[in-house]
Amino acid sequence: MNNDPRSAKGAYGLEGRAVTDPNIFDTETEKIFERNWICVGRTTDLDPNSNCLPVEIENHLLLVVRSSDGLLKCFHNICRHRGSRLVDEHSCSKVGSKIACPYHAWAYDRDGNLVSAPNMTETEGFDRNDFGLKEVACREWEGFIWINHQGSNDFEAFIGTLSELVKPWGIGELKTHATIEYVVAANWKLIFQNYSECYHCPSVHPALNRLTPYKDSTNDLESGPILGGPMKLAADAKTMSMDGVAVGQILPGLDQEQSRTIAYYTISPTMFLSVHPDYVLVHRLERWAIDQTRVVCEFLFHPESMATPGFSAQPAIKFWDMTNRQDWRVCELAQMGMSSDGYEPGPYSNLESVVAAFDQHYQASMNG
Repeated sequence: MNNDPRSAKGAYGLEGRAVTDPNIFDTETEKIFERNWICVGRTTDLDPNSNCLPVEIENHLLLVVRSSDGLLKCFHNICRHRGSRLVDEHSCSKVGSKIACPYHAWAYDRDGNLVSAPNMTETEGFDRNDFGLKEVACREWEGFIWINHQGSNDFEAFIGTLSELVKPWGIGELKTHATIEYVVAANWKLIFQNYSECYHCPSVHPALNRLTPYKDSTNDLESGPILGGPMKLAADAKTMSMDGVAVGQILPGLDQEQSRTIAYYTISPTMFLSVHPDYVLVHRLERWAIDQTRVVCEFLFHPESMATPGFSAQPAIKFWDMTNRQDWRVCELAQMGMSSDGYEPGPYSNLESVVAAFDQHYQASMNG
């Protein structure tokens, strides 16, 4: 760890065009979103009958399936004949051993091989082996589904030490209890920056700041695509909820110190991971436009907690819905200001060291 983890090292904020220029938005597609591992959901999102999940993200139609050997695979959800979409949310549950095109009935197995192409045998030079589904690199980690369009980055190198840091929370064993979706009128980077600092917490989040005082934090990941670290709960708080009272059982893998800790990590470019003593909170981001971002917020609990008589996650859900909306408002205000001709980047506080680190990784990715 850096001897001065709370230093922004004299950094200034991003130029306004970083959140307004459509050419930058397009360059991000190539330099960041096509090259990096992005999260598209949980394995529990797979249809229970068909073990498949259609995904629309970054102008891609994708299909995640369990293959014949039980591993996750991801394909472009497009027939190799004339480009029809193969599976949608309505037809997903009906997918069996074959993935059939609804247009001309070409069919593929769960490994992406073309196994049937009616009326094509008499077509000169046609070989089924040449027209399998186009595959996208896909990995499963802690119950999350990750894809990489170029498939050139090693997933283990990408996820790095985060695996060990969050291992005690047993995230792969947790189940989604509730989901909230938001559309934020702000660039995705502003949402990342906002999540990366608590400088704003006393004024924007007084309830959050009471439970986890803004200066009582450290960073154990300070460079690269994954950033963040732990915050200590106030003496009278057990978790992040409306009254600070725990809403679930303490997760079984945690030691005494971890059961008093909330840790926040950004996983660029699509996820925030927040581990609590009794649940895990996930934010997944999808760029919709230069100034519009969809955020899917998921609350993950241990099955034993959810099976406890009288269990209710509402105090945690209400708390984070309130906090999220406070965040979205200031992100939208920042989008407005940075879109103005009068905007000029200002200096970061030392409390914004992770924001500066995010910017540094972002710029390196854009220049790579």
